[in-house]
Amino acid sequence: MAKKLFIFEDDKFSNFYPLTYNRPVYELLSGILKVKDKLIQLYPGAEVSLLCRDYLAEVLRQKTSYKVNNFNLKKEDLLLFLNGRMLAEEKLPLKINFSTKDRAFISKGELLALNLKGEDFKKYETEVKTLYKKTSIESILKKVKKTEIKLEFIKYLWDLIRLNSEEIVRDFKRLSKVKKNDFKKGVESSVKIYNPKDVYIGKNGRIDAFVVLDARKGPIYIDENIKIQSLTRIEGPSYIGMNSVLLGAKIREGTSIGPFCRIGGEVENSIFSGYDNKYHDGFLGHSCVGEWVNLGAMTTNSDLKNNYGKIKVVLNGKEIDTGLIKVGSMIGDHVKTGIGTLLNTGMYIGFGSNIFGGGMVKERFVPSFCWGGVQGFTEYKLEKMIDTAEIVMKRRGVKLTSKEKKLFSILFEQTREERRF
Repeated sequence: MAKKLFIFEDDKFSNFYPLTYNRPVYELLSGILKVKDKLIQLYPGAEVSLLCRDYLAEVLRQKTSYKVNNFNLKKEDLLLFLNGRMLAEEKLPLKINFSTKDRAFISKGELLALNLKGEDFKKYETEVKTLYKKTSIESILKKVKKTEIKLEFIKYLWDLIRLNSEEIVRDFKRLSKVKKNDFKKGVESSVKIYNPKDVYIGKNGRIDAFVVLDARKGPIYIDENIKIQSLTRIEGPSYIGMNSVLLGAKIREGTSIGPFCRIGGEVENSIFSGYDNKYHDGFLGHSCVGEWVNLGAMTTNSDLKNNYGKIKVVLNGKEIDTGLIKVGSMIGDHVKTGIGTLLNTGMYIGFGSNIFGGGMVKERFVPSFCWGGVQGFTEYKLEKMIDTAEIVMKRRGVKLTSKEKKLFSILFEQTREERRF
């Protein structure tokens, strides 16, 4: 009897656009780790598979060691399906675990988890293979016994921003139990560390003179192979991902910086997914940034309205009240901004768009594959966008694969209706 764990994305994946155009929800960075990795850690020994939209599968297989959309099952297997929007509470396995009974766990009508026996899989095969469709979830909830449960899960991209400080604290506690602190190596004597017990520094890093690490309000986790240049200040809770470089930056609480980023200027309560470049001065607050994003010098965003009112975001053709007074920018993968770009409060910039010319961009919703700025936008030709992506990735020693190019073409067609200028 094998225990097989499936992490799935449900029909709410579009609530996390623009970052989920080209990745499943569970691949989003939350705190120090991706959402899926925290869920998987709670079920040691289980055989893991990832479920996603069909058109994402080929690229996801390139980026993960786990099986993707794989259902090689035996009758005696026990199957557990976890919604990739769930946050990994320590006691989750006590509430949801492998079982010989077929049942669904729901919260406020949302499917959070599903137990199935391998021998019963055929009964639900059509639905289980397409859990990213609303109709599939509705169908399966009609067939299995339901159990109401109280668990925290994310509903929109800005939930990740709102909860990021808490997630960094939670992840730090988990990781500090198994990680050995390489505290003194590569750290100059003039580095000031407040509350050092809540600071983790990975191996092969370099922290130059006159850097301040202030963990008095929360932990700071600095991963491996980091370079932090002089006059950088980091306030916890914060996470700095491996192979990243900080250049005299002000990193304020609630910030997660993924791997291979180069960050300068001021950043507050924001998430950089990885391979991002904010090398120069400028402010970014309460924002979520995809991969391979370049923010030109002095690019600055607003995350607070002058009247301190609740911020509304345009998403999927609707204006949504976030209920929050601080929401910055949602920036998709491969976005580029030119020097002096000013981004409005609660702004959405779709996949692969290129903004230039400086000044305040009046639009709060910039569709995917757009080219322009304050003077207006036109469609960004797919071939040119791909050419730029290839150049940028090659500079970091990464090749843009044919499967990724195919996905870009699919996304270009999927978002065509948004670009009716």
